[in-house]
Amino acid sequence: MRCEQARFVPAWTFGLPQGYVHTGRTATMLTRITNFLYKLLDSFWLLPTAMAASGVLFAYVFISLDTLIADMGLGPLLFPLVAEGMEGARATLAAVSSSMVTVVSVTFSVTMVALTLATSQFGPRLLGTILRDRKSQACLGAFLLTYLYNLLVLHSLDAFEPEKGPRIAVAMGLVLGVASFFVLIYFIQHVALSIKADQVIALVYNDLRENIQRLYPREFTLEELHQARKKPAKPASGGPWDAEPALPKNFVDQAYVVRSRTSGYVQALSIDWILNLAQTRNLVIQMLVRPGDFLMAGGRIALVWPYEKHYEALEDKLRGALVLGSDRTLYQDLEFAILQLVEVALRALSPGINDPHTAIVCVDRLGVALAELARRNMGSPWRINEEGRVRVKLKTFTFEGAVDASFHKIRQAMGTSPTVGIRMLEVLGAVADVAPREEQRAVLLEQGRMVLGELERVLHEENDIADARKRFDTLRRTAQGFPPV
Repeated sequence: MRCEQARFVPAWTFGLPQGYVHTGRTATMLTRITNFLYKLLDSFWLLPTAMAASGVLFAYVFISLDTLIADMGLGPLLFPLVAEGMEGARATLAAVSSSMVTVVSVTFSVTMVALTLATSQFGPRLLGTILRDRKSQACLGAFLLTYLYNLLVLHSLDAFEPEKGPRIAVAMGLVLGVASFFVLIYFIQHVALSIKADQVIALVYNDLRENIQRLYPREFTLEELHQARKKPAKPASGGPWDAEPALPKNFVDQAYVVRSRTSGYVQALSIDWILNLAQTRNLVIQMLVRPGDFLMAGGRIALVWPYEKHYEALEDKLRGALVLGSDRTLYQDLEFAILQLVEVALRALSPGINDPHTAIVCVDRLGVALAELARRNMGSPWRINEEGRVRVKLKTFTFEGAVDASFHKIRQAMGTSPTVGIRMLEVLGAVADVAPREEQRAVLLEQGRMVLGELERVLHEENDIADARKRFDTLRRTAQGFPPV
């Protein structure tokens, strides 16, 4: 039976327009399909395979044109410099095809060496980010395209008359072979540059920025930012509601616990499906997991209120709203994108590498991402229907969580590199300067206090401690709304 469409208004959305939700099983199916397509588009083999398939199409097109022009007798006029006859065409195509086999082998070898070096220096979790490099994929695809094209044209030579060798197809094979030579030079240069620390960090940051823009597309306008600074929003409000939404008083005592049957990381969550369940069954649902969390078999997924025995049938429906996997993905998990940058910084701060400059670059990139996130509406955990009744409370990723994920581990590992901590204070002050809401600046200030405490513990020179305190004072004044000294 198809569920009725329900309309929900998220609380504290700074006037976001109301939106309709997907209903029925289409919601969870759409989430699963989107998650699969996201993984497919990010795979290493998709673009090279598509380009190789286009080589088959090009071979068919140019062989057909060659046959048509040969029948018209225009081949020598249009392509006088191309070898005429089967032997010349066969030798040309065979030479290009055999050279492409060698080039493809070299490309795979160079790619594996670069991946080995990058993962050993920056961490294995960055393997997906490096493999998603479209330029490397396009180079490999160009070599495969050239190889398949020349191989298929070579195979089709028997279809031509002995005295009329193919000209268009052979000419295109020569063009692709020469172009592949220049692509190979570019590929070697690109791979050599791609394993540089700054380049890897830029790739990881680009993934982080794209995920921020995709997961939180709604950016506050200048007028909204001005109003938020003029009259800061309360942590529990900021929208059209005067009071914070709340769960029913007896919710915890009377709620039914939905547990997982399998273990794995939550890769995606169909919010529309959960909203539809809550509205059509007149329920209040509190989700206890979010994308990025690890679920053990038997672990809690959600609380459903009010409790009735027949609600046990809803367990499978709620479980179906989750997509579990063996690892974390970037599809709905912004924290994972942040932790990839953090991992680069932690490896740079390890005693075996001791590269504070790389850690400082990561801190700078994390600061830019937090400044971008501060200007965007990260949404509310509450979902309320048109009658003003709470239907769902989600476990969401907050700005405070983003700040903690960005700087907690780096702060704890910077003992031998206090310059990184001083730079963290500067970055926190820069983010506080653009953060529109008071609670955001309070989070940044608290993180700054912890960084200063760590610096005072590891620094012994009074001038260095005074320098750190000066930067913290700048952060404090900025967070409190005063211009920095």
